[in-house]
Amino acid sequence: MFLHEIKLKNYRNYEELELGTSHKVNLFIGPNAQGKTNLLESIFALALTKSHRTSKDRELIGWNGKEASVHGEVEKKYGNVSLDLVYSAQGKKAKINGLEQRKLSGFVGTLNVVMFAPEDLEIVKGTPGIRRRFLDMEIGQVQPGYLHTLQQYSKILLQRNNYLKSTGPGSVQPAMMEVWNMQLAEHGVKIMRKRQQFIEKLRINT
Repeated sequence: MFLHEIKLKNYRNYEELELGTSHKVNLFIGPNAQGKTNLLESIFALALTKSHRTSKDRELIGWNGKEASVHGEVEKKYGNVSLDLVYSAQGKKAKINGLEQRKLSGFVGTLNVVMFAPEDLEIVKGTPGIRRRFLDMEIGQVQPGYLHTLQQYSKILLQRNNYLKSTGPGSVQPAMMEVWNMQLAEHGVKIMRKRQQFIEKLRINT
């Protein structure tokens, strides 16, 4: 897999950028605050549809802009693939070879990246939640359907918790709770198994 071209439009400090890359090692060198990190971030975003630095997509859109776009040409074993990602106030849209993806989870994994930045030291020093997030991002790139399972789990958990908050003491319906708990258990087991399998592969290959 090789990313041989990337184009940015109104992405952070880049009004417009078109860059071809080498099959060998690529180094981005320049003074501080010129956009090196933003460029690397855009490649990460093209792989995972989101930034590794912020959870707010609006921050990726340049000043006075309505949307930001990232385009990449990826060389894979079975041929070239064109990727497009657009951020706007209405959300984000992802396309593979010009075809819009109904689910972002269907886009993730087309381009695989491994990101290491200073803040990634928190994977070792930080909370378990940070390590789980790292695992989820890596698994999502290589396991089709994993991110969808993760999204379903989070959605069900939110629904159950909102129900508990809005229901007064003694008014909780056991039947509803049982349905949610069964769904959480079903998706939770799938997530746990995928994480265990990924960790085992890491252990074997390190």
